[in-house]
Amino acid sequence: MAAAAYGVVVAASLHTGCSDTPIDPPDADAGPDRVGYTDPDAFVWPADAGPRLTPHDGVTLPNVQLGVIYVGDLDAGGMPGNDAILKWLLGSPYWGLLNEYGIGAGSVVGSVRVATSSLLGPGDVDANSKLVELLVLDARVAALLHGADGGAPAVSIPGAEAYLLYLPDGVNVALGHRGSYTYQTCVDAYGFHAFDGLEPYAILPPCEEGRSLYAAAHELSEMATDPEPYHGWVSDVDLATNGGEVADLCSEKVMQEGVVVTRLWSNAQSRCVP
Repeated sequence: MAAAAYGVVVAASLHTGCSDTPIDPPDADAGPDRVGYTDPDAFVWPADAGPRLTPHDGVTLPNVQLGVIYVGDLDAGGMPGNDAILKWLLGSPYWGLLNEYGIGAGSVVGSVRVATSSLLGPGDVDANSKLVELLVLDARVAALLHGADGGAPAVSIPGAEAYLLYLPDGVNVALGHRGSYTYQTCVDAYGFHAFDGLEPYAILPPCEEGRSLYAAAHELSEMATDPEPYHGWVSDVDLATNGGEVADLCSEKVMQEGVVVTRLWSNAQSRCVP
């Protein structure tokens, strides 16, 4: 959940993520969470500047119905079940901070665990770098959810309108390349969200930060307010520097009811909250 600065159109998908390392567009997908201020929470948007986030095409998920997909068996490095804390998140007072953007309580409508081979095929993950290219992952997620070559989808979660996928140990995503450097999850970004042409989904990688509620809170809040990047609530002013979505503008963590989440930008208060 740590990355979110630049979004690019890749094939039929749109992506945006969150990270603490600046990534220069247009070659990379993820970017910094920071707005360029030493203390983003101390920054006050000028009162005469108008709303920082604007609704663009108004595409949101008012009451997100989330399906959770755990990729990888538990004894093979798969993420342990996290449904309970995600259910809390989507109905919490913290999530209620998004009300000003027309977002109400959401639900986890179901979860499934699938073998890594259900998502990724032989050769998809580089044996040396342990990376799967973003475009390859796009295609594999689409096949998982909708079937490939007319076949049946591997995953069906009735009622789900958006998905959160946890990747297993040993699988990270190559987000983009600049020269000899490859931007990747768990190094440059702790997660990202995308749109496959039918529904939005978020990817969380297999590192401590990627599997944290902080990462989930970041990506899910952005997916709810901007499920088809950038057709929902986005700051045009901040788009080129950090992605411009509701969690991108606030890099600080905060404790809420005993758990750590990310702060969110409030147009109403012109600052990061809570």
